[in-house]
Amino acid sequence: MSEQSYIKSIFIKGFKKFREFDMEFNNQMNIFVGENEVGKSTVLNAIKLVLNQDYRYADKAVLEDLFNVDLIKSFKENPSIENLPKIYIELELELNPSGKNAEYFWGEHNLNRTAKYGISFTCEFDEELGCDIAGLKENSEIPYEYYMLRWNTFSGMPYNLLKKPLTFLFLNTSEQGRYSSFNYYTRNVFENSFSDSQKLEIKNRFRNSLKIDFGKIDSVQLENDRVFGIDSKKVILENILSIFAQGVSLENHGSGMESLIKTEIALNRKDEFNVVLMEEPENHLSFTNMQKMISIVSQRNESSQLFIATHSSMIASRLDLRNVFWITEGQAHSLQNVAPEVAIFFTKAVNNNFLQLLLSKKVILVEGPTEFLLVPEFYEQETGKTIFNDQVTIISCNGISYKKYLQIAEHTDKRIAVLTDNDKNENGQIQSAAALNSAYKEQKEKFRIFMAQDANQWTWEVCLYHSNEAILKEFIESSFQKEAAYKYNGEDYGPYIGYMLNHKADFAFEILNKNLIRKNNLKMPDYVKEAIQWVSE
Repeated sequence: MSEQSYIKSIFIKGFKKFREFDMEFNNQMNIFVGENEVGKSTVLNAIKLVLNQDYRYADKAVLEDLFNVDLIKSFKENPSIENLPKIYIELELELNPSGKNAEYFWGEHNLNRTAKYGISFTCEFDEELGCDIAGLKENSEIPYEYYMLRWNTFSGMPYNLLKKPLTFLFLNTSEQGRYSSFNYYTRNVFENSFSDSQKLEIKNRFRNSLKIDFGKIDSVQLENDRVFGIDSKKVILENILSIFAQGVSLENHGSGMESLIKTEIALNRKDEFNVVLMEEPENHLSFTNMQKMISIVSQRNESSQLFIATHSSMIASRLDLRNVFWITEGQAHSLQNVAPEVAIFFTKAVNNNFLQLLLSKKVILVEGPTEFLLVPEFYEQETGKTIFNDQVTIISCNGISYKKYLQIAEHTDKRIAVLTDNDKNENGQIQSAAALNSAYKEQKEKFRIFMAQDANQWTWEVCLYHSNEAILKEFIESSFQKEAAYKYNGEDYGPYIGYMLNHKADFAFEILNKNLIRKNNLKMPDYVKEAIQWVSE
């Protein structure tokens, strides 16, 4: 069995976003992506709640924010003891059997009744405390004060934090209370940086030194042999500790640098944390610092297990798509089956839209900026609805082969139309759309490739010109210089198409500014119309 200690899996019932949820984790890197409010943070908070015994001493009113809203609604519709909401969270652990206190976490007190390492958390109504049942049914109010919070190991013993099986740290750059965040961070780093004997010595020396030095100040003397002194019970070292970098405390660095330094400290310690939770590490980071942070994470000691919740395509792709879990509708979908060469490709392709693809319901993949700008208006022209109404996302591949995106999408359930150029070869031959689509037989209901079948209409601008020759000639004549050749890649396509090819984005902006599509002065190429009709079904 591996000597690395980590979290193997989680089961959640009745907690925040989840009525019921379970997933298995990678032992090194776990990247959670998804829309807002799907439960990425809920998974991190559930881990923290179990390991750190969060809310043990909090007022019971906090439970209102912890219970799943559907369970609360169900109770209010049918108030009864049996229907009161309940939370249960279970963490299965991988521990070194010879490690300290390992046997304390081993047992069959878990959902499956099988022997393994782990900790469970239960929050449920305590019938022994009693309650006015009649009042419960009459008022439909949840009696939070009658709830019991219980942490147990799989051995059936109460979980004692002094026997914590994993050292862990929670980095949350999205927190508003910066000083409480710093205090939590500093406490954790201090707690896990020294042995128990070292911490006792440090605290003892600190208190004694403070007493001695304070006593040397003459101005603290009072009359009648009375003096001011230090009350040891009020001196808590962890409350005044701070971490300094280049002589400046972390809380006085800018938010981006603060996040970067925290990450570096957490991941580059000799006695690393077993588990590090990171909530939206991209917050406040410039592009350069984002790259630094990714480099720190990539080069960390691999005996640490990381959990990262992010909205950044750059973070998710640079840290390997196979570590990504896409959370949606109460389920976690792993991308571990993405082909290695595709995952490696996206670690290099920094400016990619992989996350946008993953979070969209319907997608139209286009090759460049002109299509990206004009297809949304053509979509509205054809369907009478906006792409936002129909939850369709237009994604420009920006030089990345659409095939790379489709290889990721194979592991999802999305409807994707591809608008691509036929790019005739030197002999003027093209590959038919039917031949290209044949490569995606298994996904034929989800993926469809569309392109012009005329070899002379080899790219978007040429297709658009031939579909609207008269209006575009008139439109372009006021812009181009009549003596200019407007060659494109060394070839002369004539002044009109040449102008369009050499000014793609600018030309598209002019079309939008003049409302040529909204006024129905321009019509879309046939293959674009087919794609829009198909994806909007």
